Amino acid sequence: MNINHTLTCTTCDGDADVRFGLSNRSVQPLRFPCPHCGSRIDVTLELGQGFTYDGAALIDERQPKAAFDNTNPFVDLHLDFPVWPDKYVPGNTPFMIAVSKVKAGTPEEKVVLLQRHGHRVAQLDALAESSGAIHQVIRLYHGRNKQLFVQQASSFLKEKPQTSLLGQDLNALLYRFVSSVFEPFVDMNLVRQQVDGFFRIVVELAGKDRNAFDEMMQRFEDTGFLKNLQKDCLDLYPEIFNAELALRAAFFLDVTDDQGRGVSARISTADFKSYKDLYKDIAEVFGRQLILVAAINNFQKRGKADVFLKPKDGNALSSLDKFAEKTLSERFKYLDECWYPVDGDAINSGVRNAIAHFLTEYDDLAQEITYFPEKEGIRQERGETISLIDFMRMILLLFRQLHSLHHLIKALLYYDLLIRKKE
Repeated sequence: MNINHTLTCTTCDGDADVRFGLSNRSVQPLRFPCPHCGSRIDVTLELGQGFTYDGAALIDERQPKAAFDNTNPFVDLHLDFPVWPDKYVPGNTPFMIAVSKVKAGTPEEKVVLLQRHGHRVAQLDALAESSGAIHQVIRLYHGRNKQLFVQQASSFLKEKPQTSLLGQDLNALLYRFVSSVFEPFVDMNLVRQQVDGFFRIVVELAGKDRNAFDEMMQRFEDTGFLKNLQKDCLDLYPEIFNAELALRAAFFLDVTDDQGRGVSARISTADFKSYKDLYKDIAEVFGRQLILVAAINNFQKRGKADVFLKPKDGNALSSLDKFAEKTLSERFKYLDECWYPVDGDAINSGVRNAIAHFLTEYDDLAQEITYFPEKEGIRQERGETISLIDFMRMILLLFRQLHSLHHLIKALLYYDLLIRKKE
């Protein structure tokens, strides 16, 4: 269902014709800049209650008598789909355009892909009012009262609370909780395959040289590295959940051929400033996860966690500590023929560095981010541009990598609890 309104900006008195595509979310916060002056306009639809406006007004005498005639600037809005900016065409709604963007295939295959997107969105709709509970459960996992964590997590999952407070059982409950809440954000079939693969790799490597592998695990314990890394991962999950409104459009790109850079579509809520630090933070934690990837890669190829292959354009590293001192972009060259496939579309060190050094500009009207990846002194001349939906897609893909490697942390913790410390 779609609703057409002409909204009048309370800053400049300019009119914009807006078509609202309705979602099933009980509260639907939408945002767009005034096409005339760029002022922010927030529109919230609460099902059963109607619209509220901030930055714009609905003036009865300015409402269209029939279909929009493209006299005013036109804005399409929809939470669940990207919107492609264009002039108003009756019936050419965000949903219908989205249908046309689904990957090529039979009508039945297209329906399956649309249903996949719809299922994800429906899961998010069901969780929309649970943000506080999700934050609380994750926080309680690292608290002292483990019984309270069990009670809260089990209640959320609608499970009978377990009686065991052993580390392996608390971990199992934690990962059931995380997998349940964040299922819409990932490909669960792929995650299951990766989880099985991680356990196999850990057991195989420990079987080849138990002493060397246990020595590495002892280092991780002595430094607190593995536990701290797990906590850093968990701290990001609530932030990702808080971004679900802006990520919905990025979800839809999973079922289209627009999965690279250069997508011209727009998002109907929030803006770059709301999420720019999220990408930087995920990239930081992912970079630390690569230490585990490097350790296993070195074990597989050279039998020791600290033995790196000399790269073509640098010296060989003498330890994981030296690897950890490298920048994120430098670390990849030390992962020779790596066992873990890193998604290149998720990593943009230039964007990450520009955000960290406040070298970004954002065009709200065009939803374009200009970032300056090079050090240019006081000049900012060599900027590069990506769209907001491209940026949100990068966040989604990088979170999927982080979530995947979070299960590698789980595999190592299980090895530690169930094998190394049991014998």
